[in-house]
Formats: sequence, structure tokens, C-alpha cells
Amino acid sequence: MKGQKCSCAAIARVLDKSRATVSREIKRNTVNQIYYEKFAHNQMLRRRKAAKAPKIIIDNDVQMEMYLEGLLKSHLSPEQITGYMRRSGYTRPVCHKTIYSWVHRRWQSRKMYLRFKGRPRVPYGAKKGFWQAQKRHISERPLIADKRGRVGDWEGDLVHGTKDDSRHSLLTLNDRATGLVVIWKLNTLYPRSVAHIIEIALRRLPVHTITFDNGIEFGHHKTIEKLLKCKVYFTDVNSPQQRGSNENLNGLIREFFPKGQSLAHVTQARASEVAMILNRRPRKRFGYECPRNVFAAMSGLSPYLMR
Repeated sequence: MKGQKCSCAAIARVLDKSRATVSREIKRNTVNQIYYEKFAHNQMLRRRKAAKAPKIIIDNDVQMEMYLEGLLKSHLSPEQITGYMRRSGYTRPVCHKTIYSWVHRRWQSRKMYLRFKGRPRVPYGAKKGFWQAQKRHISERPLIADKRGRVGDWEGDLVHGTKDDSRHSLLTLNDRATGLVVIWKLNTLYPRSVAHIIEIALRRLPVHTITFDNGIEFGHHKTIEKLLKCKVYFTDVNSPQQRGSNENLNGLIREFFPKGQSLAHVTQARASEVAMILNRRPRKRFGYECPRNVFAAMSGLSPYLMR
């Protein structure tokens, strides 16, 4: 089209792209007022490789890689290594973030170089204010919730992958009366973020109460109550039997996500697929009816909302 002297606007309409995008593409890949598509493609590959070069500077330099491994084995932290390289006049010093990125690219074989071996370190002062005041004990929960007499009384917990990558986890929520399951992939354990994700997971469903354990990830329980207009209750410490339904659910989920397996590559689509499988699985306590249909019958909602 460029050879036919079409304008950038005309080309953009045919390609369904912005006129500015087409204009920039032609401008940066034109030689002697002629646009060559093969030259443009090769230039794109060269620019892409050059853009990634600073990020993999260590991988592309075998001597630097051996040098860093030696310093890490000598129990120097990445920040100390960066300072040492600059002080000793190393020709191409790298910043500590680049070293951390290099370690994480082969995490299982290189995590031993780090002091914490991947265990999350809580920054100074981070625990202050994690818990919002006035926690409700499970003994205060309404009797109807204990007797499973209505939908909307939920239990929640987290399913973790490997210990050194616990921020990648699954939020599991189940309705006590019907066994309906909601699974949500988490990439953070910060209480405020977890609170908002719980609201997203349950916003279309009836919610009267939610019962959690005492993990710090559920510390913003007042935020959850405000967002979902419900009440949050907590079990005793080290008492998983007080959330028996949820513990049973987590055991079922382990069929799909075994213990010791990292959850970093699990997507929300996969988590929703597993929830759909469990929600359509017949249950003996319902006369082999599935939780999805039982929940729909008791709540009056369409079963398609529960997938």
C-alpha cells in the first residue's frame, strides 16, 4: 500500500490500527524514502534483542556469572556485591536488582545463594496495624450458620504451593449449606489486596457471614465486612476442625494442585475450571445432586452464575 502511495490514514483503516502507529512504523523503517518490509522486520528483531540486553547482561557474560556465583557463595548479599564491584573498579558493575533477577530466573538452583532462601521477610513495622480491631470469634456466629440452614455462610482459607513462594496461592471459599466452591488465584498476601479480591470473588453471590483462620492475610476483615455488607468470624488458633468444610475442600483441591508444587504458573482460568469441576461433582449428602444446582435452588439464582 505504501508503494501505491496510500496515506497513513488509509493504511491505518485497512489494518485497523492507529494512524500514529502506522506513521511511526514507516518513519523509523524507511531508507532513502523507501519502506522495505524485510528490513523493517529485521530492525524489529534487533531492537527487541537490544531492549532485553540490559536485563540479561549477566547471562550473556560467562565470566561475570562465575564472578557473581563466587561472591554469593562467600555469603555476600546482592547489594553488598554491587557496592564491592563499584569500589573495586569492576568494568561493568550491575545493580542489586539485576542480580536478584538473575537469581530468580533459575530459582530452584540459585535460591541457596540468598540468606532467606526465598522465605518472605516482613519489613520493619509491617506487622503494625495488620489486624483491624474487634475480631469476632466463631462462637458469636449465628446458629443458623452453624446448622447450615441458609446459603451465604462461607468459610475461607488459602492453599499454598511451595514454602519459598507462598505469595502464589489459591483463595478457597465454600458455602457451608451447599458446598459451592469459589477459587481465586492470588499473587500477593497483603491483607488489603486479599480483602478486595474476596469482594470480587463473592460480589454476585449472597453473603451473610465468612469464617477464616487467624492468618495475617485476612487482617483487613473490617474492609471485607464493609465491601460485602457481611460479618467476618475467626476460629481459634490451630483449630482447622472449626472450618471442617473448608479443610475438606482444600483436600479435594490437592487432587489438582499437589502439595510441594509451585502455584506460580496457575492461572485464574485454571482455578475457575477446577471450581467448576467440583461444583458439578455429585455429593452423597445431597442425594448425589451437585452443589451448583443445590445452591441455585436454595438461593433462587441462575445456576449459570455458578458456572
